[in-house]
Amino acid sequence: MNTKAIERVDRIMTQAVLSVDVAEPAANVLRLFAGYPIHHLPVLSEQKVVGMLSSADVMKLQALLPRTGAAGDEFLNQRMSIARLMRAPVVTIQPQQSIADAASLMASHAIHALPVVDRQQRLLGIVTTTDVMHAALAPEASPEAAAAGDNTDKLRDPRLSPAEFEQAISAARTAVAAGKDPQSIALALLYLQRRVAPLEHVLRTADRYLSSGQDNALHTALLKDIRAAKLGSPGPTEGTTPFGLVVG
Repeated sequence: MNTKAIERVDRIMTQAVLSVDVAEPAANVLRLFAGYPIHHLPVLSEQKVVGMLSSADVMKLQALLPRTGAAGDEFLNQRMSIARLMRAPVVTIQPQQSIADAASLMASHAIHALPVVDRQQRLLGIVTTTDVMHAALAPEASPEAAAAGDNTDKLRDPRLSPAEFEQAISAARTAVAAGKDPQSIALALLYLQRRVAPLEHVLRTADRYLSSGQDNALHTALLKDIRAAKLGSPGPTEGTTPFGLVVG
């Protein structure tokens, strides 16, 4: 078996997932599929995954639209709901399960995408047949690389506790101030912390935006955060740790 098959699903899933709330008008589904390059759309209720929509379901919606005359959105919303259209119960997978588990679930249920959820069924990401195939076709590690695996485990998961990260930042400031940073490693850490802070803010706002059904106010906030990140603004003081570096 390809060793990739036993890797965790969260290593190949897409994290920035577009979703729709079950209470939204059905016409919103058409707009999302038309406006974004997606083929699968998780349906949420109170932030939990309750169903799944696909491009095939969109074709059913389009078939309901009048060819002429009546306003399409209103016509569709009066005759169809997301709850009626979605596939439920939804087949999901948890992040610690393997890529092989994902492939098995897809094959046994004849589906092409799995929402990745936590124990409370909250959406974490999505994994598709394309993701699984890419993992299966990825080249195996060479024997030399496998033999060196024990020495690279920490590099594969270099996360720190919040206290350890703060200690590292403090040590970096001290080294730079004392002129004891000949290779500029401490300076690079401080620079990266400053540059990543606004990106972390973008990530949080984007997650809220995608999970809320693309709220207009959050859309405006997201554009503002993206502009700030492009300008290199420091951003808010909280959450200034590089992506995934700190545990928790």
